[in-house]
Amino acid sequence: MPIALFTPEIIAAATYASIGGSLAAWCGTHKDDNQCNKHGMLDASSSSDVGPCGVPQYNWDLCHAQLPNITVMTSIPADSEGQFDNVPPACMDLAAVLSGDCTDTTIRPTVCGSACLHYSGLTDDDYANISIALTS
Repeated sequence: MPIALFTPEIIAAATYASIGGSLAAWCGTHKDDNQCNKHGMLDASSSSDVGPCGVPQYNWDLCHAQLPNITVMTSIPADSEGQFDNVPPACMDLAAVLSGDCTDTTIRPTVCGSACLHYSGLTDDDYANISIALTS
């Protein structure tokens, strides 16, 4: 039986291709955006296209672009906790800022699977904000 060996170069190339694919997709729909030129991608501080919590807007756009054909399942496992299943990959990247509160250290997101986020320390408003962010 053949055994596949992957060199670090192949693994790095695959990783960079997956990241570049997301950026390329976003840039394909935002052709006039300054972030889509070489200088803009390397220097995010020069952009005025910043979303909530200082996260680049294209991260938010990617999350919202993956939501229309997905139903995120929500549950409340215990008081001040919330679990969100079937979360798209681009939204998983925004786990720490989905509540909209960029400085609150009481909200603690924990990854509970490849498409699952479990939060503790939530208020009702935090839970509502995350739910809205994952359905818009």
